[in-house]
Amino acid sequence: MSIKRFLVLFFLIITITSLAACERPASQAPISETTPTTGTAEFPLPGVTDDVMGQLESFATQTAIALSGGAPQVQPTATTVPQGVVVASPTPMPVTAPEVAAPTPVALSYPTPTQGIPSTYTLQKGEYPYCIARRFDVNPIEILNLSGLSASGNYPPGTVLKIPQSGGNFPGNRALKPHPETYTVGSGDTIYTIACEFGDVDPNTLAAANGLSAPYRLEPGQVLRMP
Repeated sequence: MSIKRFLVLFFLIITITSLAACERPASQAPISETTPTTGTAEFPLPGVTDDVMGQLESFATQTAIALSGGAPQVQPTATTVPQGVVVASPTPMPVTAPEVAAPTPVALSYPTPTQGIPSTYTLQKGEYPYCIARRFDVNPIEILNLSGLSASGNYPPGTVLKIPQSGGNFPGNRALKPHPETYTVGSGDTIYTIACEFGDVDPNTLAAANGLSAPYRLEPGQVLRMP
């Protein structure tokens, strides 16, 4: 074969090979034998109909996130309340105060006032027969006669008087003076002397009105309610 024919054949083979390479689709990139085809994001090729700049930006963002080891931050979306719609605030749970039991009232024991007319009465310090006659509304002479006592005698505490159950009432006003609402205790006062001072006051009733119990000790300046 001549050299001229060899050159023509060589250029013909070159031309056919070039034409065959130009027929490959422009959108298909050549596949490298050393590059895996799965799990790898393809870089966008120029000349396609997709947004090349958008793909480049997305590819750059994903690459930066992958290199930093983090996940894309999702910004919270603000909720817009339509105009005219009232959003109710959560109602706080009512706080109930613990119930405190009311204190149980303490029953007070008061002396029992003298009921009716007793058959006998023992004089206390500061008392005398006429005082007792005013208190029980009986005739003092009948008390003295029944008890075997004289009108001119001075009878100490402990003297027992016999009280008539029938007969005349006390002659005149039983009260020696009007009853005030309160009485201030003086030196030497007892419930018995205070009762005789007013004439018709029962000492048991006076003690009951003021919550006093035996032995009924009083202090000077103490204020008593008068029955």
